[in-house]
Amino acid sequence: MPPITNPKSSAAPTALIYITIGALLTVWSGVWFLYRSSTQNASPGGNYVCLGLLLTGIALLAIGFGIGSIHRKAQSGELAAQDHAAKATAVAKDPAIVTKVGP
Repeated sequence: MPPITNPKSSAAPTALIYITIGALLTVWSGVWFLYRSSTQNASPGGNYVCLGLLLTGIALLAIGFGIGSIHRKAQSGELAAQDHAAKATAVAKDPAIVTKVGP
């Protein structure tokens, strides 16, 4: 297995962007929805747009948290596989490294 040449990936900034945009969209859609509910002459079509933006913000939040979680698990798996491959290579080069287990 080739070593990881670039442990930094674009997943963390991407997740941060999704979470930021999702949070802002959710908050401002909620503010807009409260404003629309306080006015008497609000059109019903605007409510659909407002609800759509609110749900889009929530979906972007979920995607952002999902990307972050997947990235952390994948990175720890890659590092564990790299460590295992390095140990196997070291044992193959020098069998005296192998330690005895038990009495």
